[in-house]
Amino acid sequence: MPNKWKTIAALAVVYVAILFELNWVWGLLFIMWLVPAVYSGRTHLVEEVARSENPILFWLILGTWFVLSIYLVLADLLPLFGA
Repeated sequence: MPNKWKTIAALAVVYVAILFELNWVWGLLFIMWLVPAVYSGRTHLVEEVARSENPILFWLILGTWFVLSIYLVLADLLPLFGA
């Protein structure tokens, strides 16, 4: 059985984020999904979407993930800095 320590660690982080209502963690996860998708040209949202086959849908998904990432991180962290 292959060692899946990164997946297990990410799953633990998801549990902690839910338990402590840390929305900025979801923002980081979206970024972690976005970056490989840009390089591979493939992403998943309910089903696989390829940049070569559905470029508008592909970039719409990635744009949504990017905007959500920024929002989730800033919404949680800006109040900590008095903003």
